[in-house]
Amino acid sequence: MSLDIVPSEREALRCADFGLAAYSFPFTCGLASRDGVRVGSQRLDAYGLVSLASSWGMTNLELPLTAVLSGASGDSLDEFREALRGADLSLTVDSGVIEEEALAALLPLAARAGARVVRAMPSAVLEGARAALEVGWAAYMAELCRRLERLRPSLEAHDLVLAIENHQDATSDDLLALCEAGGERVGVTLDVANPLAVGEDPLAFAHKVAHRVRNVHLKDYRVYPTESGYRLVRCALGEGAVPLKELIRLLRELAPEAPQHVELAALHARHIRLFEDDWWNGYPPRDARSLMPVLRLVARHACPQGEDWRTPWERCEPAEAIVRYEREQFEQSVRFLCGETASRSMPNESGEAQPANKHEA
Repeated sequence: MSLDIVPSEREALRCADFGLAAYSFPFTCGLASRDGVRVGSQRLDAYGLVSLASSWGMTNLELPLTAVLSGASGDSLDEFREALRGADLSLTVDSGVIEEEALAALLPLAARAGARVVRAMPSAVLEGARAALEVGWAAYMAELCRRLERLRPSLEAHDLVLAIENHQDATSDDLLALCEAGGERVGVTLDVANPLAVGEDPLAFAHKVAHRVRNVHLKDYRVYPTESGYRLVRCALGEGAVPLKELIRLLRELAPEAPQHVELAALHARHIRLFEDDWWNGYPPRDARSLMPVLRLVARHACPQGEDWRTPWERCEPAEAIVRYEREQFEQSVRFLCGETASRSMPNESGEAQPANKHEA
């Protein structure tokens, strides 16, 4: 199954620096959940994602293997690996929270499908609301470090890297602590927008963890201030508050081997309640000055009061409207990236053209 999103030949060439993550299409891929029940159209499966990424000339694909590939075992994995090879796509496999039993089952499947990186989440916490974790964040982190130490032999055996995402829960310090516990087979999936969910500046966060970044999620958010903090609402790349051009350039310099995937993600707005005292109970003390870049960014990019922040999903619009919403945001996002890549192919000060993508380098 595939979507009818056809780029021009020139656009496809310029998008070769980037990849596609399935969670840009949570509804269309059948990954969205409402009240704990998965709801979606499954109009875009693993092979549809291969076709879509290939049509844009992309070189990387990230997906939850067992959720979008029918019968993800044995021959079906071999066939999918061949399809990826034929499309000249590398593979990153999504997993859930770092749990040893689940990863023991997933790692051999990911390796057989040709992946070299598996993306994982520290927790199920969202919106930076770590205080809700009953055991306390420090104790939970200690347990995660023990799990990662025990996972080292399996990662080595399957020649895989576990890249842990800042999934609206982990700070930059947390990610570095997890990498230290896991060793060289553990790195970071940097979601460039999610530092806002834990009150960190996206550029400072990226610079701090860049040496351990093995995978990148390119995402943007529109920001809606509230009495409790701010809401983060998904949007096309380049239409929100995240300094994407600077982040892309920074990561090209400091983490050049890490694939950068378009990952527009959740259909739900995320409410970051950092003006509420209880929210901070999940964090160690911080210098208030470290919040200033985030608060300035929110103030500078705040959407007008009274503007409807809800997505079509939150307005319970028909399935076709949600599919169209995801498709149009993806189209706008890759065209933004095409423009960003084109700007990097302009002549430098010596008059020499810079390569627009890795096939030209």
